[in-house]
Amino acid sequence: MAGVAAGERAGSVAVTNGRGARRRGAITAERSADATVDLGCLPRLLGFNLRRAHQCSWRQYAAAIGEQELRPGLFGLLVLVEANPGIAQFELGTHLGIDKASIVALLDRLEKSGMLARRRCTRDRRRQGIYLTERGASALNAQLAEVRALERRMASRYSRAEFAQLLGLLQRLYT
Repeated sequence: MAGVAAGERAGSVAVTNGRGARRRGAITAERSADATVDLGCLPRLLGFNLRRAHQCSWRQYAAAIGEQELRPGLFGLLVLVEANPGIAQFELGTHLGIDKASIVALLDRLEKSGMLARRRCTRDRRRQGIYLTERGASALNAQLAEVRALERRMASRYSRAEFAQLLGLLQRLYT
């Protein structure tokens, strides 16, 4: 492929769309078995890199902790409930970035497993507060040490300043 201009592939056909912009056509040359994969523009796309980082984090979580009852999303939900006893389900959804229907399903699941309890608010009967049960608190505390160890391993690739900057940059995407 030495004779191919940068950014073009052997066997591709330059095609213009109706507006005169060039795009690649169909590739006709067979790919060799040991060819290096060209990721194209993917490494420069924020969404692609966020997805890859999420996949890596999920795999490490599953390998270290497993996918028992407390998957990462459920873990985060229990952390918020522990830190905010009586929190409303809409507040949980807002701070976890989860839509109303999904948060209800998660709460139903955790309530059915005995980890959470819903209690009607005495000041506003329309509102239900969400509380950890003893079983939920035990499950959360048992997993907290494992999650912290995993987080330390993942963060060890960065200096403290880099890690703080990374978190700040990521949080900027959703705040």
